[in-house]
Amino acid sequence: MQEIKQTLVNVIVLSLAVSHVASWFVTNTTPSATTSAGTATCPSSKYRSIDSSCSSRQNPTFGKAGEPYARLLPPNYANGISSPPVMTNGSAYVSARTISFNVFAIDEVPDPNNTLLNIFFLQAIGNDLSLPAGSEDPVQCCADGQVIPNAPSRCYPLLIASNDPLYSWFNIRCLNYVRLLTKPSTQPVEQINSASSLLDLSFLYGSSVAQSNKLRTLSGGRLQAVRRNGVEWPIPDPAGCSWSNVCYLVADRRSYQYPMSATVHLLFLREHNRLANQLKLLNPSWSDEILFQEARRINIAQYQYIVYYEYLPRVLGQENMIKNRLIFEGTNFASDFNAFQNPSSTGEFGGVLVPFMQSQLPGSINFYVNDSVQSSQLSSWAGNLASLESSFASFFTGLTTQSTNLMDSSFSIEWKNFMYRGNAALGQDFLALDIQRMRDYGFARYNDYRSRCGLSRYATWEAYNATFKVACPKTIDRLRLYYPTVDDLDLFVGAAFEEPIAGSLMGPTFSCLYNQQFLATRTGDRYFFEAGGQEGSFTAAQLTEIRKISVARLMCNAFPTATKIQPDAFCPVSANNSLVSCSTLPTLNLAPWRV
Repeated sequence: MQEIKQTLVNVIVLSLAVSHVASWFVTNTTPSATTSAGTATCPSSKYRSIDSSCSSRQNPTFGKAGEPYARLLPPNYANGISSPPVMTNGSAYVSARTISFNVFAIDEVPDPNNTLLNIFFLQAIGNDLSLPAGSEDPVQCCADGQVIPNAPSRCYPLLIASNDPLYSWFNIRCLNYVRLLTKPSTQPVEQINSASSLLDLSFLYGSSVAQSNKLRTLSGGRLQAVRRNGVEWPIPDPAGCSWSNVCYLVADRRSYQYPMSATVHLLFLREHNRLANQLKLLNPSWSDEILFQEARRINIAQYQYIVYYEYLPRVLGQENMIKNRLIFEGTNFASDFNAFQNPSSTGEFGGVLVPFMQSQLPGSINFYVNDSVQSSQLSSWAGNLASLESSFASFFTGLTTQSTNLMDSSFSIEWKNFMYRGNAALGQDFLALDIQRMRDYGFARYNDYRSRCGLSRYATWEAYNATFKVACPKTIDRLRLYYPTVDDLDLFVGAAFEEPIAGSLMGPTFSCLYNQQFLATRTGDRYFFEAGGQEGSFTAAQLTEIRKISVARLMCNAFPTATKIQPDAFCPVSANNSLVSCSTLPTLNLAPWRV
């Protein structure tokens, strides 16, 4: 019977074929009423705190781990407090699974301009900026595919229609979803970000002093690591884990969801220890604490430089970023730090933009062995780190060789049906679960965000259809089935089909929201690597060295077996991006750090 069901699944599967918004942040965008007291709580330091508090001395909680997310618009809860949104006619939104399965295609079109490194680097940024509190709590809302009677109050199970083309064959009527934790005694509710809200490598260093200390050797400024086969790996987690078949002690377990994401984490783990070792040779009198903080400071600066000057231009377009003040031409310091700008991660970034960008994930991961290419399903790598160390060279090669899919409204069939299935025929629909989380957040509607971005609202389906890359009556007909009016469109659904703006991978609404996140992240952080005139600012000579770095250089630093790499590792090898010796890539000279 199981074989028959799997055959049926296979048959069915085969047949399926911006720039003025710094003041928009709803949370804490005005000067604190206790500015003097706030300043007094922030001791003078050239080093950012582990939890990123005091990124603004005037508003010490801006960006701090454990604080609520910022929002670009107030929530749209049905009761004004916490109930998931309803449509304008008062009816409930159709199941997130129905939207995932029937609205978003499963076509996979490779993007010849982007390597696999792009999507896993994006996931690292997403993990760095956002960890919704309670998202990993083991609360049971569904059992054996059925809703549990009298389930805990936090349960918000993702309901599946009885005629679902796949899940119905296995009598699966719900997927487990638990509502996120919120700040006590606030109305409407505010979801809490357990990660620090700034680009500070919290997935590597942790978001609290206690967590960070568990990851440190407390000697020589280094992070804990064990050396095997000539390279460093995280130490085993003494507590064990249930989320992977190999358990490493790391700050954020999401970094080790796949061997490919683990590779990005290792890039910065090994770089920190390399920097600490060199700084100790350069300044033998430095204590463990100074060595750790200086290595962390440089590591974060290199990471921020790569995010803004290598990665983001591929998503937003370099000219768009310059126009919107996200990056600058020239070699000067930035002088637009704003102590009253809340740099906190927005719920919209982690809850909507990152899920949309998962459309880049291919359904199969290429495995490169001795110039031959093998492919394995994406779902087979989730929580599977058993071959990370023995086959590490293959994962490294894959990140810089395999292409992503185009960023569009199509998601792989793996992502939509088979994630974390283990030995079962079906697994989780990650796209549907992401949409369920968006409703948990209570995000405002698509047209409301367009208005906030200075874009026109759509009054008719015909006007909305004109924004598509290719006008698609079939998609509009399906949307009409699920949404009474254009005004009812979820932000994610409405913006996913927009034609990308010039130079960007996203349409105008998503580009606008993306711009605002990274403008605030930069201008609201006094420790941002380019910020001048701050107590944590680098010297001009140090900043010059940081600007020499590239993700390709860091990969060479971290993976000594890689002798050649393309200078732009986010882009495939081509005539203009040919393989070069690692020794020819510019490297950071630590001489300006000698004291």
